[in-house]
Amino acid sequence: MNRPFIAASVLLIASVVLCSNSSGQIRGYFPKPGPDDTVQDVSLIQLIAQPEKFDGKPVRFIGFLRIEFEGNAIYLHREDFDHGISNNGVWIDIPVDMTKHQKDEVNMHYVICAGVFRAGDRGHLGMFSGAITNVRRLQFWSDEPRSTKGLPSPVR
Repeated sequence: MNRPFIAASVLLIASVVLCSNSSGQIRGYFPKPGPDDTVQDVSLIQLIAQPEKFDGKPVRFIGFLRIEFEGNAIYLHREDFDHGISNNGVWIDIPVDMTKHQKDEVNMHYVICAGVFRAGDRGHLGMFSGAITNVRRLQFWSDEPRSTKGLPSPVR
C-alpha cells in the first residue's frame, strides 16, 4: 500500500473517532443509560385517559417536548403545543442537573421520557393532565416523520 493512502485512512478514522459523541451519540438527558425494567412502557394517551391507573408509578413514553418558562410539558403531538391544547400534555419537572446543552438538544423535539407519573399534579395553573416527576430519562427520539416514499397512497 502506498503511504498517502495509509495516511488518508488514518486521518479519516481519527476524524470519525474525534467527532463522535463520547456518550455514544445520546442526545438529551440520560445519566444512567442501560436497561430499566422498573418502568412501565405506556402511551401518553393511556396516562391522560386513565391517570389513576398510573399514579405514582414509573413510566416511559414518547411525546413532543416543550421547555419554556411556566410551560414545561410533553404533548401528545406537536400540533397540541402549537394550538395550546394543554390537556393533551403532561407537565414535566425538568431535572435540576440537566444542562442547558441537554435541554437545547431535546426542546421542541419528540422525546422518550422516563419518570414517575403524578395524576394529582397538573402543573402550572392546573392546565395539564398530570405531571412527570423524578425524571431519569429525557432523550431525543425524532425530528422528522418517517418517510412514506414508496408506500401506497391511502384509500380515500
